[in-house]
Amino acid sequence: MKNQAESKRNENLRLSNQESNRLTRECLQTALIYLMNEKPFEQIHISELARRSGVSRTAFYRNYTCKEDILAEISNSIVHDVAVSFLDECGRYDSYGWFYNCFSKVKTNAEPFRLLLQAHMPRDSLVGTGSVLEKWIPADTPAAHYRLLALEGAFINILADWLRGGMKDSVEDMARLCADQLGHTIRDIFTSLTPPKNGETATHKTQREEQHENRR
Repeated sequence: MKNQAESKRNENLRLSNQESNRLTRECLQTALIYLMNEKPFEQIHISELARRSGVSRTAFYRNYTCKEDILAEISNSIVHDVAVSFLDECGRYDSYGWFYNCFSKVKTNAEPFRLLLQAHMPRDSLVGTGSVLEKWIPADTPAAHYRLLALEGAFINILADWLRGGMKDSVEDMARLCADQLGHTIRDIFTSLTPPKNGETATHKTQREEQHENRR
């Protein structure tokens, strides 16, 4: 009985520590975003970050080793949210719709994306090495791997330029441009991964493409 009570106390303490660390990380992430709106990332110091977030330096180092770790965690969270759009299988027969969904999601997260670009962090520090898309769309051949890298590199550069330019071109215009230039790659990727669902025949694909043509 005594052992059960002690085990219960230890479990409650563990859960309490996890919740405390989660709240600490959220406070630090929020504070970093606010500070990055006020000054360049490289001018932000740990003591300033801890003070703005209301946590101690000890609490900071219990959760992170440096401020770059916070930025990487924010980036991973955003990338994961946007990647949900990448998995939309409409890309197999409607590349315009696929790019439209992606640009819409990025526009919704425009502010944190802008801050990440502003920080000038190396890409590998933010999202790791290799292809981001490949984490969700496995490539089983070298050709598929490099095709994903090519698509990702082109698309990320387009997104970054669009964000830096203040998103002056509409989501519709950007989706149309990318569908024209990169649509065949998207269709090839999804076609190689999964067979068409019931009812999605070549005729269905043609109808989708005609809808895109009518948007021009």
